[in-house]
Order: sequence, then C-alpha cells, then structure tokens
Amino acid sequence: MKTYIIDNHPLFMDSLEQLVSLFQQDNTIYKYTHTLDAVEALDKTSLPGLIFINISMPKLDGLGFLKVLQKRQILSPVIMLSDNDDIKIMKKALTYDIAGFLPKTHSQTQIQSALNQIFNGNTYIPETVELRLSRIKDLTTGRIQTDSSINALGVTRRQREVLKLAAQGHANKSIALLMNISEHTVKSHLAAMFQLLHAKSRAECVQRAYQTGLINPPENNTI
Repeated sequence: MKTYIIDNHPLFMDSLEQLVSLFQQDNTIYKYTHTLDAVEALDKTSLPGLIFINISMPKLDGLGFLKVLQKRQILSPVIMLSDNDDIKIMKKALTYDIAGFLPKTHSQTQIQSALNQIFNGNTYIPETVELRLSRIKDLTTGRIQTDSSINALGVTRRQREVLKLAAQGHANKSIALLMNISEHTVKSHLAAMFQLLHAKSRAECVQRAYQTGLINPPENNTI
C-alpha cells in the first residue's frame, strides 16, 4: 500500500508516519510539504491507497486538492488534517466524501483510535465536530451525512463508495477499475448492501440508499 502525507509541518508528518506504519507494515509512505508536488506525483506513479492532507496548505489547500482528485476521478480515500475548527470548511469538505477529519490537536492515543477506524474502512469524525455539524441544516437535502448516520446501518465508507458508483450506472468491472479493487470485492460490497438495505435488486438497493440518506440523488452526487 502507498500513503501520501501532505503537510507543511515536518515534525507532525514524522509523528503521523510512525503511527500509520503501526497499522500497515508493508506501507510505503511519501511525505510532501507542498501540495503541488503531491499532485505532480499522482501523474507519475501508481495511485496511493490513502492520502492525508492539511486542509490549510498554502497555494493549493485541502479543498483545492479535493477538487483536483474529483476532476481526475481519483477515488483514493482522503483524511483531512486540521489545526483549526472552521466548521464551514469542514462541511464543504464532507461534500467530497472524504474519509474523515483528523485534528492535529489530537493526542497520540486519539490519533491511533482514529486510524484504527479509518483502516477498518469507516469514516472518522470527532464527536465535537459531529455535534456541530448536526446543528447545520444542509440547504439542499435538509441533512448532512455524518459518521453516525452512515454507521447506523453498519455501512462502511468503501461500501458506500461502491454503491455511489453503481448508482451512476457503472458495471462491477468498471467500479473495480475506478476503485483499484477486485471485481470479487465489488460484488461482496454490493451483496452486503443488498442485505443491509433489504433489497432484491440493484435498482431497489440504490433507491433505498437514497431514501436513507446513505448516498445523494444524482443532482447532488459529488463523485
């Protein structure tokens, strides 16, 4: 597995690198102090399996980086590192279906707990952030999807990504290529979603996902 850490604080990057290595022994970690260097690397090498980026990076910040990934249809999970609590920026980042927020003020124990959730395929959002987000009414859907609403049904982030692509009309083989996973894994994720949503067909599964808020209808889907 390949991981990118993009941050302009070398000491924090070194500390995060050590913690990430505890979860993935065969992980190759690349560190970048400039976002544009990471963008350039995306064009030259195989895609990373996980990306950490400081939301407040200069020149090209975290949101700008997410736009680059979206434009290029790169589905690598992204963790936003944050040293501020601007809830508006966090809410905007969630529209890109990031894998979570990791406050740089977290203790080592808190970061390890967060990484454990992330490497198990779940979205990590600190409780304090989640509470603040729950008070904000989304102008388009009347709600905002947080970790608790997703996990209420036991749905992982990767399962939701598969379902979003299926909702867009992608076949299993296409989903596998886009997500850099096997077609068998795609089928397993969809089978799990069928069971969780009590659906008998692909169309019914997608419709129920819309109704429960697990994914947004086409006009609001951001992948």
